[in-house]
Amino acid sequence: MNLYASSLLVISVVCVTVGLQHLLIATRIEKRQVRLLFSVAAFAAAADALLETRLFRSTTPAEFQSLMPWTAVFICTFLAALAWFIALRTGAARRWLLLAETGVLAAAAVLDHTLPTGIAYLEIEGLREVMLPWGEAVRFAVGEPTRWRIVGDIANVGFLIFLLDTTIRLVRRGERREAWLIGGSLFVLSVSVLAIIPTDLGLVGIPATHPFAFLLIVAAMSWDLSDTVVREARLSREVVANERRWRQFIDSVQLLAVSLDREGKIVSLNPFAERVWGYAAADVVGRHYLDFVPAGDREEVTASVERGLRGDPESGNERVLITRQGEQRIVRWRSVVLREAEGEVEGLLSVGADVTESRQSEEELRRTAAELERTVAELEELRSRLEEEVVSLREEIASEHGFEEIVGSSDPLLYVLHKVKQVAPTDATVLIHGETGVGKELVARAIHRESGRSGQRFVAVNCAALPPNLVESELFGHERGAFTGAERRREGRFELADGGTLLLDEVGELPAEVQPKLLRVLQDGEFERVGGSATLRVNVRVIAATNRDLRNDVEDGRFREDLYYRLEVYPITIPPLRDRREDIAPLVQHFVRQIAGRRGVRIDEVPAELMRRLEAYDWPGNVRELQNVVERAVLVSTGGVLRLAEPLAEPAGAPRARSAATPPRPTLEELQRDYISEVLEACGGRIAGAGGAADVLGLHPNTLRSRMKKLGVKSPKSARRRVD
Repeated sequence: MNLYASSLLVISVVCVTVGLQHLLIATRIEKRQVRLLFSVAAFAAAADALLETRLFRSTTPAEFQSLMPWTAVFICTFLAALAWFIALRTGAARRWLLLAETGVLAAAAVLDHTLPTGIAYLEIEGLREVMLPWGEAVRFAVGEPTRWRIVGDIANVGFLIFLLDTTIRLVRRGERREAWLIGGSLFVLSVSVLAIIPTDLGLVGIPATHPFAFLLIVAAMSWDLSDTVVREARLSREVVANERRWRQFIDSVQLLAVSLDREGKIVSLNPFAERVWGYAAADVVGRHYLDFVPAGDREEVTASVERGLRGDPESGNERVLITRQGEQRIVRWRSVVLREAEGEVEGLLSVGADVTESRQSEEELRRTAAELERTVAELEELRSRLEEEVVSLREEIASEHGFEEIVGSSDPLLYVLHKVKQVAPTDATVLIHGETGVGKELVARAIHRESGRSGQRFVAVNCAALPPNLVESELFGHERGAFTGAERRREGRFELADGGTLLLDEVGELPAEVQPKLLRVLQDGEFERVGGSATLRVNVRVIAATNRDLRNDVEDGRFREDLYYRLEVYPITIPPLRDRREDIAPLVQHFVRQIAGRRGVRIDEVPAELMRRLEAYDWPGNVRELQNVVERAVLVSTGGVLRLAEPLAEPAGAPRARSAATPPRPTLEELQRDYISEVLEACGGRIAGAGGAADVLGLHPNTLRSRMKKLGVKSPKSARRRVD
């Protein structure tokens, strides 16, 4: 029964099929290097499996020796192609380690071909036949090993080190799916390498297992690539469908719509523009827009388009449009910036209303302008939805299972998440240190979600918010009649969290009389309800959090030392926001999207100067303070631009001490009162309208009047009337 030989033939056929499949895909896509490398690895695995069937059926030592160099070539080719495939696929490999491993594999293949007897044996003295359990005979070489064998061993060990290093780097980056694939490959290859060593030394007689390891790796990597193809195909269909809806809307609207690329060349125009302009799309697409602009308007139009391509389009203007028949039409234009999914400016979409016939009628002009603005708003909304869907789908393809609620990518935060991943699968008690507002509960919830208890309850209790006389009842429950007001039996937080996770927030605030009972639960999992005698057992993972230095509390006698060491089995310290300033920008963007969506407000821009001020501030209240500042800013912002509701404190590094000779600084109300008075004086006391004080300050006129009343600011005009 030739079971082993048949298995190798099946492996060869499967690997060739997979290699051809991805080779065909590579011919149809632009970024084909990854799939070409994978195809090479699959073909090399197929050739190695096919050659193994002949190697272990050799009849003479010479035949066995002639086949061994080719097996080395195919194995080295497979490992080298797989290493480069993993490096390009994940982007997590160390380049020097990749180059070193490639060099060793190449050296092993060359030496196996150039040395008279290869790198395995000094001389093959004969063949030894071994009968496998199912009755199939295989043959092994018998001979003295050569010192060059170490090159092959270094190549095998080097490849395992490469896989292990890449896996660790993927874990640190939070890319769990790729880490599982690479880590699984590491395990499979380790087993196959360990099986080769005693066989080559003649200690055991088992056939080569590495072809089966190659098959598993090829299958796993092929599944990953195929899954990506499916996701990319779905993304493509979604994008095409949204673009089709967008194009149908543009084609049906009774307004001129002309789009330009970044170079100012016309990309498209809708049927209505063709009818009004007199040009067919085929006549103008690909030509520069200046070819159709009157000579007297070119300088002004060029400046307008350049501003739009820099991301600052004009809100509205009127231009003379010369039709193909030479007729002059007056068109009121408004432009929208078109951006790629990554945020780069892709071009401009200009939407225009032909107001030639209605120019004399102001009412008609206002109606047309209103229709234009509504249309542009709908276009902007549709464009934004399209961009958001594209970005969302792309992120879905590239996303890994991570910590969705924890925003940031700074090294200190990534180190915290790395520690979370380390401790989450265990049942170890965790003590989370951190200042107020850094997000200790979010980290605790992340540990719970990543643990085996994620399907059970997560119960959080703030020890600082509980009255001292009710802490024990809250944690451990009470029996009916245990104290005045205990009209029924009540389960405590430990019972509610049985099987799950209990967060003891601000654990340093626990009264001294409750600490021994908590210590007993941590040690034995047992406790009694208040007023009860029955011993209850629970299986609860405890996570404690504190913003206090518990070591000082232990030394001062406010906290039990044995309880402290029971809680601090695995400490995690969350750095304050001032120590990870690179997380401020993504946090601001996250809170703006979250709060604006909840409030029904649209915020399109966070000014760079405002972001610099936010990043310079020390944030003593950490992430919670940042969230509150952003929420207040969203509430007062208008025009889609984020503005602070009130100035921040001094930036980080600013001197805080003031000498006795330095006069006291004015209060915020005084600054606001003086600044509003200056603006009113400059505007001649006018509040509303273009150029009025409200327009200069970026406030609604009613808001400005309310603030003037609150601060006691009088309009200069009214003040003069009182004097007169």
